[in-house]
Amino acid sequence: MDATPRRLALIECHERDARMARAVDVRAWPLTIGRALDNELVLDDPYVAPHHARIDLDDQGGVQITALPGLNGLRLGAERLAPGQTRALPAAGALLQLGHSRLRLRLPGEALAAERALPARRGGAALPWLAGAGLVALQVAQQWLALDPGADLSQWLPTLVGLPVALAAWCGLWALLSKLFQHRFDFTGHLRIALPGLLGVGLFESLWPQAGAAIDAPALWQLGPPLQALLLVAVVYAHLRHLVPAHPRAVTATVLALVLGGGAISLAATERSSDRWFDPPYMSTLPLPAWRLGGTEPPQALVQRMAPLAQRLAQRVEAARREGAAGGDGDEE
Repeated sequence: MDATPRRLALIECHERDARMARAVDVRAWPLTIGRALDNELVLDDPYVAPHHARIDLDDQGGVQITALPGLNGLRLGAERLAPGQTRALPAAGALLQLGHSRLRLRLPGEALAAERALPARRGGAALPWLAGAGLVALQVAQQWLALDPGADLSQWLPTLVGLPVALAAWCGLWALLSKLFQHRFDFTGHLRIALPGLLGVGLFESLWPQAGAAIDAPALWQLGPPLQALLLVAVVYAHLRHLVPAHPRAVTATVLALVLGGGAISLAATERSSDRWFDPPYMSTLPLPAWRLGGTEPPQALVQRMAPLAQRLAQRVEAARREGAAGGDGDEE
């Protein structure tokens, strides 16, 4: 009885989310790929020719690929091969795309990455739940400070009920996307991302304005909303990386484009509404005097700072009067 020929190569057929759908052993050269049943590797892809590509050995014993006659050719990494073209394949293997089918050719010369250690889950598993407890405590504290003494218990419902419902809906949406892209309902994985991220956003929202007021730095107040928005973007970015880990560059480019576009729109809207690029610093609740580190100023300093305000208000009133007059003239016509 003949022994089974040794494996010369391995071809992995990947799905769109980079998961391997099946693997085909290569035990002899040449190997043909296409939709016809007489190929060694048959692909069910309408954009693949009946005989689309052939992989065999060249005169020096290296592996090469040839794009056979057809309409679409193939891609070898980032290079497109037109029908009839031949390219030598690297000893480490190659990524191929025929039509909509993505293949990975693995050769014996492939250098494997080092084995990864399993993540330590015992100590790290409790961290997201501690973050969740901190998030609830932070929301309760903020609600307690915002409510008047003796407030009705019904005013606590948005915090006690709304937060868990919103968090469950947020993670459930990402889990549904995980079901679409990764074929698993990964609710817990996205919950582990959302809890620390939202806690960080909440702490920043509570402490950053207080820090700016304590050291008398209005610029810190103005930087608060953009930085908080960037923290929220970082949470979304972490969800996206967890959702499609095989496409880090595409995720980074998409998030960066959204940040730049959203930032430009926000700056333009602020400038149009207030004639300045950033909103003026304002706090509804000032910090305790004991926390103030910037010292005090005499009342005359406040009066001097407010002096230019009268001229600016007069200019706005004059501009509004002119616009009103121009509008009235147009109505009469």
